[in-house]
Parts: sequence; structure tokens; C-alpha cells
Amino acid sequence: MRSRTGSRRAAAAAFSLLAIAAAVVALVVDPIGGGGEQSVDVASIESYSIDMTLEESGRLHATETIVVDYPVSRRGIFRIFDTADPRRDLDHPIEGLSVTRDGEPEYYEWVDSAVGTETARIGRAEVPLVPGTYTYQLTWTTRDVLEPSVINGVEDPDTTLWWWDVIGSGWQMPIGRVDATISLPAAPTSVECVIGEGTGCDPTVDGTVLTLATGELPPFEAVTLRVGMPSAEVPPNEAPSDNIALAVLAGLLGAALGLFGLRLTHERPVGFPVLYEPPGGIRPAVGVRVLDEKPSDDELQATLFDLGDRGVLRISPSGKNWTVEVVGDPQAAGLESWELSMLNRLGLASVGDSFLVSRSKRAGKRIHSAKEALEAGASAATRPYLRPSAPGTLMRLLAWLALAGTVAMAGFSLFGGVDFPLALVVGVASFAVFGSVNATNTGASTKRTEAGRDVWSRVGGFTRFLSTDSSESRFDAAAHLDWFPHYLPWAVALGVSDEWAQRYEAQGVAPPEVGYLYGWGAAYGYSHSRSFRDFNNSFNSAISSASAAYAASQASSGGGGGFSGGSGGGGGGGGSW
Repeated sequence: MRSRTGSRRAAAAAFSLLAIAAAVVALVVDPIGGGGEQSVDVASIESYSIDMTLEESGRLHATETIVVDYPVSRRGIFRIFDTADPRRDLDHPIEGLSVTRDGEPEYYEWVDSAVGTETARIGRAEVPLVPGTYTYQLTWTTRDVLEPSVINGVEDPDTTLWWWDVIGSGWQMPIGRVDATISLPAAPTSVECVIGEGTGCDPTVDGTVLTLATGELPPFEAVTLRVGMPSAEVPPNEAPSDNIALAVLAGLLGAALGLFGLRLTHERPVGFPVLYEPPGGIRPAVGVRVLDEKPSDDELQATLFDLGDRGVLRISPSGKNWTVEVVGDPQAAGLESWELSMLNRLGLASVGDSFLVSRSKRAGKRIHSAKEALEAGASAATRPYLRPSAPGTLMRLLAWLALAGTVAMAGFSLFGGVDFPLALVVGVASFAVFGSVNATNTGASTKRTEAGRDVWSRVGGFTRFLSTDSSESRFDAAAHLDWFPHYLPWAVALGVSDEWAQRYEAQGVAPPEVGYLYGWGAAYGYSHSRSFRDFNNSFNSAISSASAAYAASQASSGGGGGFSGGSGGGGGGGGSW
């Protein structure tokens, strides 16, 4: 009789070695790279009334009546819905949104939004509203809002939870008062309510109807409910389970499928003749994506510099921090919608608005959100130049599934007593190692169009100009002082800003002053390329530090079953525009 234990050990050993190899290959191919305050809106919410009906199926119907006071002319409000569940791998998509203003239907559109959110911008850009009070009513539905009761790791199979942010933590406007009425599918067995980080609130329960009233709330203050109901009457919504069937199929395809995918994703190189200007009509963040089929590490800084060169922004040092100020009307500057969205995420919507880039968590949060808007918009702008590659996308998907399948089967073999055929083990794990080359290559899932190949060649040729020795490209720095600030955003995006500054110094010409970088130039003690590198790197470091502060705060706040404002599903926020 064959030893099942021996087979499992052999399988586990094969899994472990191949999984480690896969990780090493992935790291070699794509190694891991190494205060401002939240913007408070000028408008305010006088009252926020919520009427919700929760069904036994987990569907939630909501009507929000929001009375907004505009002390100055605005165009409307935007409503951010948090759709990602904070504890389970599922979403709560917004369905059937309808909006009225003062009882009449109001125009809205869905705009680019951070991952795990949906954002509706309400109102029209060409229709400014006079200062005054307006009543908005939003009606919407979502689903799968009921979850098993697991609090601080303790499971209660007899209880189903509705854990929800009635008011999200993303509202930029202060709220005068909140009134909420929720119709539940069953009488609750427990009700908890919290405002912000730990201020209790006292809802009233009458049978299956829960009512809640609060006083004034400052901006970014959440109101969260956690309601328990008998699971026998109200069963929880099950989260979808992972399926490893595709990983098994990927293993059967093996190396032949991997080679086929690699061959189909290969592109014939183009030439890079030295060009003295970038391709017209293309922003640096977009051009770099076409060149490298991945975003620039410094695309936010490059885009801010680009907007500075176009007369919209001015960037200046402020002690150890940096201030980004709007000096030109973004609406009148002909910006792309994604550039406007990025600026709005930073609170830079109108002339005079400013954002302090510091090492604070709040500054980092806004920068993180702005980067998401920039990434989504720049990716969309590459569609004429990069088309999806079905073989590359399939290869990446199958490779990641194979990696997951390898780890899962190793766990089942070691701890679950499951005995897999050794041939299957080696086949799936081998494909995971081989496919990791495509899995970690973002360019594998896209292919350049004919227009994209032209942009690829032009951006590559312009990169050579920015970084090539002057004697090779016959560049007269003194005759083209105006080129330095104009091409600087591209140099930053392409990672050759130091070389671009050195091209001037190599001819005995100090890099000229940059009008949109207030504080750069000989008058401020910066007059050569090394000083420029210090100046440029200081701003880049401020952005990176703010992002790191936010990332650290997210890592430290994750996990567990803590109950505080903003810990529930739903919520979100918004502001005026």
C-alpha cells in the first residue's frame, strides 16, 4: 500500500521549492521599489436626513436629503460612495441613483474615482449656482450588506450584523445635524452607535424601526451603526469563495502555453532618432506610459510641473514643506478631465486654492487619492496608443492563478491531508515560475497600435535628446534657455531631470529660472545643476514622505474587529465643486 504521508511530503517539498523560485523570479524581473491638512469645503450641510430600508436579502434602499448652504457660487456637490467592504472580499455597488435639487431632477455624472469607491458629480460645470441654500435628494440601492457576526475574532453563528457608516468619514463639509430612520428586516438583538473615534450615540428602537439623531458634526466625522439580528430570521450574505480550477487548468497548459503567450506579447522594436521636442498634444504622464507600458515613478510631480508650465500652478518651498497654489483658472486652461479630477483631489479647484505638501498622514491621503485619479485618467488617455493584449492578459491571469494554486495545494497537502498527484503539483508550480515573467511585466497585457508605435519612437527619441551629451546632439544651451522649464516636466517623468540640468551646465550655462518653481534660480542660491537636483529632489521627497505617512497609517489601522466611526461598510463622503 502506497504511503500517502510520503506522497504529501514530496508534493509539499516540490511546492515549497517552486513557490520560492517563483517569488525570486518575480523580484528579479520587477523588484520592489523603494503637514498638509485635509481640505475643508467652503460650503456646509445644514441638515442630513437619511431614510433606509434594509431587506432580508441584504439589499439596502436609501434616500438621502441633504440641505447645503453655499456662501459663494458653486456648481453642485459630489457624492463619494465607499463600495468596497472593509472586512470581506466583496463590493456594495451603487444601483439606480437618482438625484433632485429643490424637487427638480438634477444632472449628475459618474467620474473617475479611487479604487473601492464610486463618485457622482452632481450639477453642470456651465451652470453656476448663486449663493444660497439648496436641497439635494439622492435615492440609491446597494446589496450584500449583511455579514456574519465576527467581532475581535469571536464568531457568533446566531447573529447577523449590519455594520454600516450612515455618515461616511469623507464629507469635507461640516454637518449641522443628522436624522436617520432605518427599517430593519427583524427586531434587533443589539445596537451599537459611534461618532468619530469613540463618541457614543444613542439610537432609538421601536420594533424593527431604528431612529438616530445627532448634533453638529465637523468635517470628516463618521457615524457608524452596528446592528445585530437573529441569523435564523436574517441570514448573512456570503462572500464569494476563491476558485482554483483555473489554476489547475493553467498547470495542464504548462510551458507550451507560456511560450505561446510570450511570443504573442513580443513587439518589434522601433528606432529612437534624436528629436528636439516631445510629441504634440500628449502629456508627460501619458507619453511615458506609451514608452514603457507602465507609469512613471514621478508622474504626479511631472504632472504638477506640467500644469505649472501651462500657467495653472505655482510650486514654492515652505520651510521643510512645499506649497502648491492655483494661479490660473483650471477650467479656462483647457485641462483634461483627469487633470481636473487630480487637482480636485488635492483641493485645488479654483484660483487661490493651495495645498501644503508635508509629511502628515492627511497630506499623504490626499496625495494618494490624487495619484489614483491621475493613474486612472492617464491610463484612459493611452487608449489610442495602447490596446489590450488578450494573450498577455491571459498569461498574467493564469500565472497569478498558478502561483495561488501552488500555495493553496501546498497548504492542503501539509495541513489538510489532501494528496495531489505529484505530476499535477510539478506542472502547476512549474507554470507559476515560468509565467511569473509575464505576471510581473505590466507591458505584457498591452500592445502598441500604429499610432502608439509612432509615439513610442518620438518619446524615445526625445528622451535621447534630454539625456544625450550636448556635443552629440548639437544642442546650443545658451540659445535655448526657454527650453529648460518647458521640457522639465518631461525630464522628470522620464527620470532624466538631472541629465537635462547637466546639459546646460556642461556648456557653462546655469539652468535658468523656472517661473512656476518659486524659489528656484540664482537669486535664491540655486544656480547650478547640483543645486537644481537638491531643489527638485526635495519636492519629490516631500511627495514620497507624505505618501509613506499615509501608507503607514493604513497598515497600522487594518485588521481586527474594532468598532469606531468609519469602520462600517458604505459611508463615503463628498463636498461641493
